Amino acid sequence: MTTQPIGPRSAGPSSHWYASSAACNRSYLLAGLRAGLIALVLLAILAAIVWF
Repeated sequence: MTTQPIGPRSAGPSSHWYASSAACNRSYLLAGLRAGLIALVLLAILAAIVWF
């Protein structure tokens, strides 16, 4: 379990969340592109197996 500091909190989100959000979005985009490329390669291999 993590501990949260007790005290007044700012009403708006901190800039830390914006920075990590952009990094997460980019990593998710790269992971999605990689997964799509792997899926296309596997689909091509499957098509080659079925045709020959």
